Amino acid sequence: MSLTLKVTQNNANNTVIAANSAVSKQAENKGKSLFAGKVNSKTDALIDQKRKDAKKQAMKLVSDAWGKEQAKDKKTDDKRKLRDNLLTQIKDSKGRLADIDEAKGRLQQEYEIDPESQEQKDLELLEKYQDYLNGVLDGEFSDEEIDRIKELQFETRSEYQVEALKLNKDAANEKKSIRKLEWNESLVRGSISSDKFDKLKNKDMVNANDAADELKEASKKEILNLLIQEGKDNVDEKTEEDQEKVQQAQEKKEEQQERIDKAKEDKKDQEEIIEGEMEKSKLDMESSVKQNSVSHMEIAQKNVSKILKENHLVVEDLKGIEIDFGF
Repeated sequence: MSLTLKVTQNNANNTVIAANSAVSKQAENKGKSLFAGKVNSKTDALIDQKRKDAKKQAMKLVSDAWGKEQAKDKKTDDKRKLRDNLLTQIKDSKGRLADIDEAKGRLQQEYEIDPESQEQKDLELLEKYQDYLNGVLDGEFSDEEIDRIKELQFETRSEYQVEALKLNKDAANEKKSIRKLEWNESLVRGSISSDKFDKLKNKDMVNANDAADELKEASKKEILNLLIQEGKDNVDEKTEEDQEKVQQAQEKKEEQQERIDKAKEDKKDQEEIIEGEMEKSKLDMESSVKQNSVSHMEIAQKNVSKILKENHLVVEDLKGIEIDFGF
């Protein structure tokens, strides 16, 4: 009887030792560095997708910013073409105006008009008044000129004056066209200057490149976290296996303890009862993903508009004068 009890007690000791060894091994693993091992195919696919998504988003950011720059440059190029066209029209109109002035000179020679004659002086005053009516007068009237215009409305004009005034009317139309073209050209030129200024201030491309870099960096962190999580899962799986072994050892220990307690009841002088305790450990790892938010670029654009106002001379003393130019 004693021999049998002693063998049983030794078996209990061995069981306890095995259980304690398993617990010690688990605790020892707890302090070791994380080793993820080979990444499984699912994680590998996720990492590959993360890289593709990051590259795609970065390319879109840069592409969108580049597209906006290209669109702005095209608008500016269109404005330059429009300005060149306006300058060409202005040049052509000034050329026709010069031809009209030459035609006036030839007309004066054909009619053999003396430049200092009263007929020529009256013609020049009538041309000035005609320019005033057409809104292209660049000067003012003196008191003497106003008095003479009042007299000319009752006088008959010479054939030379009639032909010269026809040419002057054509010249007035060219002058009006030139003023309108120059006004439009000044607006376009101002808009082009505004575009150049805005382009110097614009940082869309710089911001897009920075955002793309931040996106790639965030993707790297996400990939790292996937690898860490994979390693954690592998460690947790190994820990579960160790816990099962510890649990089995614990169960054997409890069974043996029951035998020892039963033996104590039968034999009060039994040697010292074996006592031991086990504690289960669990390995936890936490990881957090820090994502850098992409700063949205705000781009404010400013258009400069120049408004030109034409001033038409209004002379009270000229009101009521009616001169029939005959055309």
